[in-house]
Amino acid sequence: MIQYSLRFPEYLDGYEVETEAKGYLVDVKVSTEKATFDLTIYDPVRLAQEISDEVSVGGYFAMANVLVVPAVTRAEVSRAVEDLARVGFCGLNPQLAK
Repeated sequence: MIQYSLRFPEYLDGYEVETEAKGYLVDVKVSTEKATFDLTIYDPVRLAQEISDEVSVGGYFAMANVLVVPAVTRAEVSRAVEDLARVGFCGLNPQLAK
């Protein structure tokens, strides 16, 4: 398994319940020795709404580094990221160098 660090956005502190209710979270970062991944987290219901809205307005939906979990909680995100580490973060695109 690849060693990594998982960082949640600072604004999440104290707003976990509201975030879970909204069904999405942005600015989650996973860093390894070789790469950093910026993740957007959704629950399945919110993702379906987001896709429908984007397709209705713009005719398509595209988003990199989306992670879908049963509920947008620290525990679920941490579990999913741990599973991704076991497969080398396959399917995620690293942050581009600036």
